[in-house]
Amino acid sequence: MEPEILYRFRFLSDLTPGPEGLPLFFLTDIVEGDPPRYRTRLALYDGTLRFLTQEEARKPRYQAPYVYFLRRVGEGQELFRLDLRGGEAERLTETAGVLDYALGPQGQVAFLALEEAPRPGTPRVFEGWPFKSDGKGLLPEGQVALYLLKGGERRLLLSRYPAPKEMVFAPEGLYLVMPEDLKAQREGRDTLFLLEEGGLRKVYGGVGPIQALEWSPEGLFFLGHAFERGGGTEARLYHLQGGRARVLLEGSLGNSINSDLRFGAHPQGPRWGEDGVYLVRTEAGEARLCRVGLDGRAEALPAGGSVLAFAKTEKGLFLLTEDFTRPARLEGPLGTLDPNEGLALPEPLYTAWESPRGHVVPGFVLLPEGEGPHPLILYIHGGPHTAFGRAPMLELALFQKAGYAVAFANPRGSTGYGQDYALLEGAWGERDEEDLLGFLDHVLAHFPLDPERVGVAGGSYGGYMVNWLTARHPHRFRAAVTDRSICNWFSFFGASDIGPRFTFLELFATPWEAPEVLWEKSPLRLAHQVKTPTLVVHAEQDHRCPIDQGEAWYTALLHLGVKTRFFRVPEEGHELSRSGRPDRRVARLRAYLDWWRENL
Repeated sequence: MEPEILYRFRFLSDLTPGPEGLPLFFLTDIVEGDPPRYRTRLALYDGTLRFLTQEEARKPRYQAPYVYFLRRVGEGQELFRLDLRGGEAERLTETAGVLDYALGPQGQVAFLALEEAPRPGTPRVFEGWPFKSDGKGLLPEGQVALYLLKGGERRLLLSRYPAPKEMVFAPEGLYLVMPEDLKAQREGRDTLFLLEEGGLRKVYGGVGPIQALEWSPEGLFFLGHAFERGGGTEARLYHLQGGRARVLLEGSLGNSINSDLRFGAHPQGPRWGEDGVYLVRTEAGEARLCRVGLDGRAEALPAGGSVLAFAKTEKGLFLLTEDFTRPARLEGPLGTLDPNEGLALPEPLYTAWESPRGHVVPGFVLLPEGEGPHPLILYIHGGPHTAFGRAPMLELALFQKAGYAVAFANPRGSTGYGQDYALLEGAWGERDEEDLLGFLDHVLAHFPLDPERVGVAGGSYGGYMVNWLTARHPHRFRAAVTDRSICNWFSFFGASDIGPRFTFLELFATPWEAPEVLWEKSPLRLAHQVKTPTLVVHAEQDHRCPIDQGEAWYTALLHLGVKTRFFRVPEEGHELSRSGRPDRRVARLRAYLDWWRENL
């Protein structure tokens, strides 16, 4: 198995109810060329795969007799609809760029669009935060408006900053999620508003993030919380009825399992289904579809793997499910569509370390062929509030096929094991280090592994932990790869698109109130202790963990005489390993393998 196997995979996404109760979705494959590119086509499944488009599209929605979607036009994207009775896709908007849309019950469409596209090369002026976003670059400020499209006529509904982030139609009006003012925007506090004929009315919120609006005859459902426990606070499912919001369910809502074999969006609820509210919840390394009654009772429904997305139609329940050995396939009453049949990844062994503190750290081991002892790579997930579990990781499979064992675990801070387990409460590099090294010792003691040939790798938060562990334990690892990492909390605070909020929620510190905390938790402070040969991987347009983090770590190691190499990728952001240009993803994987062969 070589990294180029990536080109053979096909990805299902954006599952939603379609005509006659059929599942409507996107199928994305990789078209080889110079350079290779993703091709995303709109499709239906009635027992046979039927393509509706051959061109790029995003965010499909069906409302008889049309399928609506967004498609790139020039530098922006516009709203289109396809009449399933026949004909070509019709362009509905002429704007500087449509950002999102919602369908109304009587054929009307509400959409968010730029009032004026920023002109390349001209200065930009900002007065709010955030002012940039990973994957998008600089954000429009004061240039987004909400419009209503009905009968071919466009009408301005709202022009304000901060602008709406999400919307849904209801009989009483249009519900909108947006920060109430600039201070609320900086602090990540959303408010739910209702736009009626009489104007804008505040309904609920102002305490934390709000997302995933779903209207039903029983009222409005949405997800949110108030950051009560910091960055590890779990989400809540709210039910708003009669002006009162109550909590129906709390937990790790959504699929938070790591994978590098997904592409596109994957709606995970809540969605109303007459017999309850449906949504995905991560539990112990598996994402399960739950049905929640109005009394708050939750029932996990059977599925053939972790649930990545779902759609409930009059024909039944359709699921996108994935597992350790395969990317998403479509399951439902019309049969199974597996676009990657014949492409199988290895399945890991489950194991767990029992901490003397009383908790259990669950994890997995991939063993290569042969008796061993095998060299081992400790691989650390991102987040930190995500998890490893029933989802495919091509990267780890490539390591295993190249002759390396891989150990990957869910230390404290991971999701799916309860609220208390998901918390780090400022203890980055403490609770997680203890769990990761305890799990590593456990794996070395119970599997045919070579304790003298241990590598460590990870991305984002995982990259932070690689920096931290190699600095704190300079003789523990033979080789390391740190990918899109953090090494300096001071520069991260100002340069990351989530910097101030994330830093405060995770470390409870700011540069002016507790500078000693940020420096104490910065691996750069300990760089002089590193002895491990280290490959530094970073994308140049990463706004989540900006490239200065990789540059600083590489420069420090180089000047300290540590064997190091800098693999930097142009025109890519934080999602390089998951949705970057295919040839760049392949080059990154090969850089990893080359480093292991040279140093491990």
